[in-house]
Amino acid sequence: MLEFAIAWPICLVIVAGCIQLSTWGAESYAARQAALAGARSATAAGASADTAATVTIAALGRSLLGAHIARWCPGSAGAAPDVWVCATAGAGVVEVRVGGSVPALLSLVPGGTGLPIGADVVLGQEAFQA
Repeated sequence: MLEFAIAWPICLVIVAGCIQLSTWGAESYAARQAALAGARSATAAGASADTAATVTIAALGRSLLGAHIARWCPGSAGAAPDVWVCATAGAGVVEVRVGGSVPALLSLVPGGTGLPIGADVVLGQEAFQA
């Protein structure tokens, strides 16, 4: 009984840590794929940074449940949302950045902000010549 009382909490923490790590990995992958989808959508001729941000936010909304996702760029006025999307287009390239933090399944640090995620994708815009 004593061995069980000592080993059980350790096993429980290891299992919970593995679940948290795999969830964090999936959320980071989702952020990267959403940024890539947004950047790809804005590379078409006539598309804008607004198109990239809209597509990225829509893709993230399906993956990051429980996180507030909004368009915001570092250095902008106002408080940053939980997960932010910054899309810019110019000089023949489209850049989509995703950052912020997602809620943790197990909050080990009281008052913690969650787990950080981030992605940065830069693609060249298509140009058609007549």
